[in-house]
Amino acid sequence: MFLIKIIYALIGIALWLGILKYRKIVYSWTGKFYWAEKYLGSGGTIFIISLIGLGLIFVSVAYPFWVLDWPPRGNNTTTETTVTQP
Repeated sequence: MFLIKIIYALIGIALWLGILKYRKIVYSWTGKFYWAEKYLGSGGTIFIISLIGLGLIFVSVAYPFWVLDWPPRGNNTTTETTVTQP
């Protein structure tokens, strides 16, 4: 299972690096994000595309190491609670 997660991570990293490298082409496909241009100034759309690419690279790197799994893997204990009645 770990090997498959690493393969998925490598594919994801390659895809998102491609988006970072060709962000101008992605920009021409998507057009302007008007809220990004308004609040971030000129070139805000390219900046947002770069941030999305970097964020998804982080997700791809974190995925094989079970950072994104819920519930956490190391917590397999259960706690019993007792209720006492007066």
